[in-house]
Amino acid sequence: MLCFLRGMAFVPFLLVTWSSAAFIISYVVAVLSGHVNPFLPYISDTGTTPPESGIFGFMINFSAFLGAATMYTRYKIVEKQNQTSYFSTPVFNLVSLVLGLVGCIGMGIVANFQGVTLRISTEINDDDI
Repeated sequence: MLCFLRGMAFVPFLLVTWSSAAFIISYVVAVLSGHVNPFLPYISDTGTTPPESGIFGFMINFSAFLGAATMYTRYKIVEKQNQTSYFSTPVFNLVSLVLGLVGCIGMGIVANFQGVTLRISTEINDDDI
């Protein structure tokens, strides 16, 4: 299993780089399209309308996948370290893996359900009352 982990150090680097690029690219597209104010917009505003919402969703979904790969790699590294010396309780290692994967699933949900769509549906429900 250790041979699988060799060369996996690029995954966290790729995660940070790709996630940063997702925010920067969606910001640039939103500003060039005139959908947001170029001075300090909310991150969620830069990914709510097409075409930047598609770019944002795709890139954040891939970031969630890279995050899951990073969490699994970390889990296997700590598991291997526990075989040679007592590094951490295996239960804590498993809990951190599960929490990390839940966070990655949450990131995918955020990427696929933009705020504008949700605001429209709540406005319709408020008008019906």
